[in-house]
Amino acid sequence: MKKLIIFVTKYTVESFYSMQALITGASNTGVETEVIFNGTSVIAMTKQFYNKFPENDAENEYTKTITDAWNEGEYPDWLKIMTVAKQAGKLKVYLCQPCIEIFQKKYGQLDLLDIVDGKINGIEVFNNLKNEQDFLFVTV
Repeated sequence: MKKLIIFVTKYTVESFYSMQALITGASNTGVETEVIFNGTSVIAMTKQFYNKFPENDAENEYTKTITDAWNEGEYPDWLKIMTVAKQAGKLKVYLCQPCIEIFQKKYGQLDLLDIVDGKINGIEVFNNLKNEQDFLFVTV
């Protein structure tokens, strides 16, 4: 596989932990990775809302265990994992342009985290893949 594209669609512990696991595996094996935040996940990539998780899809022991491990520093949080992969040159981070526009109507101008490479829409995603021979889409 030449490229992994991860679509993060929800702003939940479950989605961000899954993204973190995929980025770790891809980075450790040298796979070029793009993460595209869309839906409610885009606000996680702003300085105003970073690491302020809303209620989870379901309160359960799995979610509590992950949250506790992150909070207690037993396991690096998702942004630290992304930063390491980015420094290795194997990660690009994009936000869904239409979603950003929707949230700006509610919250005003959003201050994006430095890790964000840019904004993208669905047409641009597929235009960028026209010449790719080997890639994998994953949605979390």
